[in-house]
Amino acid sequence: MFVDSVPPPPDQPLALPVAGAFVADTGNGTARLGRVSRHRDGTVYLRPLGGGAEWAASPGNLRPPTEDEWSSVRILTNPVPATVVLSADYGLRPRPEPVPDCTPCSYLVRWFDHYMGTGPQHDESAAVDCVVEIRNHPHDPPKMRIDAAP
Repeated sequence: MFVDSVPPPPDQPLALPVAGAFVADTGNGTARLGRVSRHRDGTVYLRPLGGGAEWAASPGNLRPPTEDEWSSVRILTNPVPATVVLSADYGLRPRPEPVPDCTPCSYLVRWFDHYMGTGPQHDESAAVDCVVEIRNHPHDPPKMRIDAAP
């Protein structure tokens, strides 16, 4: 948090928060949360919690975060675990069923399988496009350009 928890005597400058501390900057009338990145010539430089460009703040405008602000700090600074799948359907997207005897639908299912596979071709957005095109059967006119093979 801050280097000193007791305010300094009037003849001494304010104690600066240590680098890495979370603080609230009240300089513009509202509390803006940030993390101390550095000090220079009595100015404290802060970065937004979610990342971004740093800004300069006067040490007199800084205070520790309130309990409510700490909940925001915890949410915005905890990384998402690598095991979490950031898919809108959590990997439960069913394989689309092509309309029988429809050549464009059979091509679209192949493209869906290609895009949902692993590796550099994995593209769930393109896979959803294939599902939407199959759902919009008949394909007259087709919304997508459909090649025979991925």
